[in-house]
Amino acid sequence: MAVFRSVAPILPTSDMVRTRRHYECLGFAVTVHGDGYATAARDGVALHFELVTDQVADSAWRPGGAVYIGVDDADALHAEWVAAGVGTTDDLHDPGFGVWEAAHTDPDGNIVRFGSPLSPHER
Repeated sequence: MAVFRSVAPILPTSDMVRTRRHYECLGFAVTVHGDGYATAARDGVALHFELVTDQVADSAWRPGGAVYIGVDDADALHAEWVAAGVGTTDDLHDPGFGVWEAAHTDPDGNIVRFGSPLSPHER
């Protein structure tokens, strides 16, 4: 049986320059491949972005994708992303299943949710 090595969700964007700047502010290294595709990488995690315009015939692409990233310290990442001053980063909360998490929304409506496990004494 094949072994999965990585996953890289492909999120839509309506403005590649804005997306590059946004994710660089969040600490990602962003590479734009031509005018219509980009990769953002940080700590072994990759997000891909595809330019979506009114001329795109594929109606499956609509702004507003979502991804969840497990991190070692949700408090530290939350503070970093709030300080970056781009997009919207919600308050951290315990959704009731053993993680401390928040969500960040970029200008295209893509949601990057992140969280870290709560220790047994925090539950």
